[in-house]
Amino acid sequence: MPTIFHTIIIGAGQAGLAAGYFLKEAGEDFLILDAHERVGDSWRKRWEGLRLFSPQRYNALPGLTPPFGEWHLPSRLELADYLEDYARHFGLPVRNLCTCVRARIKNDSPETGERTWEVTTNDGTFLTRNLIVATGAYSTPTKPEAIADSFPADIRQLHSSEIRNVADIADAETDVLVVGAGASGQQLSRLLLDTGASVTLAGPTMGNLPRSFLGKDIYWWLYNTGVITLRTDKFPGKLLLNDGAGDVTVGEPPLPAAIRRIKTHIARYSEGSLRCKCEKTAPDPIEWPKSGKKGVVLWCTGYKNLYPWLPTEMMDEDGRPLLDSGRSEKYPEVTFIGQPNLLRPSSSLVGGVGRDAKALLSK
Repeated sequence: MPTIFHTIIIGAGQAGLAAGYFLKEAGEDFLILDAHERVGDSWRKRWEGLRLFSPQRYNALPGLTPPFGEWHLPSRLELADYLEDYARHFGLPVRNLCTCVRARIKNDSPETGERTWEVTTNDGTFLTRNLIVATGAYSTPTKPEAIADSFPADIRQLHSSEIRNVADIADAETDVLVVGAGASGQQLSRLLLDTGASVTLAGPTMGNLPRSFLGKDIYWWLYNTGVITLRTDKFPGKLLLNDGAGDVTVGEPPLPAAIRRIKTHIARYSEGSLRCKCEKTAPDPIEWPKSGKKGVVLWCTGYKNLYPWLPTEMMDEDGRPLLDSGRSEKYPEVTFIGQPNLLRPSSSLVGGVGRDAKALLSK
């Protein structure tokens, strides 16, 4: 008979590793499957210069303090190495270069209510009683296709997830339109300006929390007041789920004056000009790119989470999982960890996934 694992975890990022810690502590037989070559590669592949908002004091996974001091803001490489060290330190059973293709019910016993899941990958098929989906909060890059399609073919378009080094896409002969004014858009705009490129940043202004307040780091306040750990499936935490909640930056300095700022959404591109949704907050039309320069569009428009390898009956009409406090409404043996606002505002953060994993795996 083939081995039937107690649990299979899809994804060896911070959420999957936190879940693995508690399963190992409980003595369960489990396996973590990850598509990358090394643990932490999802962070290594992000753009150079990226740093976390949160200091190391609030970036710990269960059982292991991260390095470099509690108020250090880690780079993407430092976080990646911490995740890899974490998996090694606790001897977590990670199977790399193993991409999940399909997960389906293999056996279903109405008498006992037990189900066996078959997980098909590029590296074999596995059976499990429980499934944890920990593929991250930022799995599928997204951009507004209708607007993107309005740009001509000779204008290069990239999503922020495709950027490693801004010098590879921009120089003094380039005019870059950055769409999306969140943290990624602002930070990449500064880096692009340093290449000598002309830079336009488009998108409504987001709230910007101060790096410190009354002598304390802003994350000290968020955790010590309990705001960031409120249960979002209960009152008053549900109030934090209003549209736009969480769309803030932390400690971003003012943008250099050389960056042209359009504080509204781009509606379309037409005849060498940008057309905006709100003429009151931006001139319309706006000539772009500048004469004699090549145009590049960089989409900093975020991500969505799609699960085409899971049964469709688990999803709503938009492909989002139907959940009851982190568990599938249809199949409660399938648990999701690491999604934004899953149980708390901190649910997708490195320092928040452990709290969620402990709560969900102790049931």
